[in-house]
Amino acid sequence: MMNETEYQRVDARFRRVFDRYAAQLSEESQTNICHFLEVAEIEMACESFVLSLLEEEIQLSVDVKRELLDLALGLQLDRESVFRSDFWQLASTAFASASTSTRRLPLS
Repeated sequence: MMNETEYQRVDARFRRVFDRYAAQLSEESQTNICHFLEVAEIEMACESFVLSLLEEEIQLSVDVKRELLDLALGLQLDRESVFRSDFWQLASTAFASASTSTRRLPLS
């Protein structure tokens, strides 16, 4: 379990990545993720963000993919997720690729 300082660092890292890509997401995705951030549910925000990136086919650099996987691991989304029981499998498969684009995965 993370202490408060570690959690704040993860939150800050996540917000930097989210801020960089938020404008490329649908309004609905942005609203949902912002809501989770406002209520301090960084795990839900991160999971929702990653799923939105995949669903909306947002282009990401390899470094951003690695950053998101690292954040998801830090938030233990590889062990427990809210929206998709197969979240970690989807994210790790999509972001493990060395290409600079996401691969469309079945999200239903």
